[in-house]
Amino acid sequence: MSSLIGRRAVIIGAGIGGLSAAGALAPCFEQIIILERDQLTPAAEARSGIPQGRHSHGLLAGGLEALEELFPGYKSALVEAGAVPVEIARDLRYERADVGALPQRDFGLTLLCASRPLIELILRHRVDAIANVECWPECRVAEVCSVAPQAAARRVRFDKKSGESKSLDADLVVDASGRGLPTTALLDGLGHERPEVTEIGVDASYSTAVVEIPEPRTQNWKVVLTQPDPPRLAAYGVLMSIEHDRWMVTICRRGPAERLDGWRQFITAFGGLITPTIYNALRHARPVEGIRHHAFQTSCWRHFERLPHLPRGVLPIADALCRFNPIYGQGMSSAARQAWLLRAVLERSAALPDPIAALQAGFMAEVASIIEAPWTMSTTCDLIFPDTRGVRPENLEATVKSEAALFRAAVSDPVVHKAMIEVGHLLQPPLMLRAPHIVQRIEEVNAAA
Repeated sequence: MSSLIGRRAVIIGAGIGGLSAAGALAPCFEQIIILERDQLTPAAEARSGIPQGRHSHGLLAGGLEALEELFPGYKSALVEAGAVPVEIARDLRYERADVGALPQRDFGLTLLCASRPLIELILRHRVDAIANVECWPECRVAEVCSVAPQAAARRVRFDKKSGESKSLDADLVVDASGRGLPTTALLDGLGHERPEVTEIGVDASYSTAVVEIPEPRTQNWKVVLTQPDPPRLAAYGVLMSIEHDRWMVTICRRGPAERLDGWRQFITAFGGLITPTIYNALRHARPVEGIRHHAFQTSCWRHFERLPHLPRGVLPIADALCRFNPIYGQGMSSAARQAWLLRAVLERSAALPDPIAALQAGFMAEVASIIEAPWTMSTTCDLIFPDTRGVRPENLEATVKSEAALFRAAVSDPVVHKAMIEVGHLLQPPLMLRAPHIVQRIEEVNAAA
């Protein structure tokens, strides 16, 4: 793919979504400018525009594969920078109240675990190496508007840190701002309807510490995911190996929660999980920095894809479309897969008479298929809790029972276990779990129980 469809594309936001979109679009625009409001440093450092950036992040196998396709060599660069390879599910201890710990089988699938700042930094390095892409930090976007009445192009007005206001004209504006405010404001200015919004109120609080891995190292895992026991127990625990020979450890609690400001209080909180695995691992550990906190109120899907049409030349992506509960580690991978979709649609649209319009329409027609699976998986888990705010699907109880049957089967049947892993990591569609041979295996295990 090498035919140009436009002179300039402007991307709002240099997070995972914006950077991935730059890689997807680069072959078809003369110039791509990424406008980022934060300062960007040459080190892997958290930044204010990513308030949850100091907490545990997961780059699922499907997200990692998408980034590797868009940026060949990304995996090896991330490993070279210190990311920890984790074999699924051999190196991962997944704990659930009804089945205990899932078997640690080797399915030939690999995760790379690292801090969010490192994942983003290495991706930014790959983007910086693309000749026609520039990233402009400390540029806060003020508005997206029309260049002139009836004009096809868009103008992005932004303010620099110095206070100077500037503008850029663009054939395409990709809104990876996180909340979709530039696109929503444009809709308002044009007198168009806003998108419907689906919200799931979780009211969760996260507390995270980074620790040196203590000696002796007798663990047979690199990652621990300890699930809650709804509705009795609502706390999640995550321990993951990251760069610099450290663990990043997060506990997520629902509802009003006391801040875990002291190390002893932090460790004690893990003693209330369904197993003592993380608590025991931390007893001889010491934090290398202070305990970090983050509050998350609402998962939000802004259904731009349901609008009859978008203003020409504007495309929301990643968190601007859908913001997931971060405890499930789906946001970065969804963003990467959306960029992968953007590249696929671009390849089909480049030769059409109006490639920009075709790109918009094609992407918005298919993006729900990328979002639906992780959204359903995460919101189903959240909606089990009675205090979660949001409309519950009529089949919620049946879905919960089916999930329990799936996990029971996964314990004893490696084929079911692998299928469940591949769907959970966005490598396969959820329909895979309804394939006749998988359904038969699930039924046989549960009938014998």
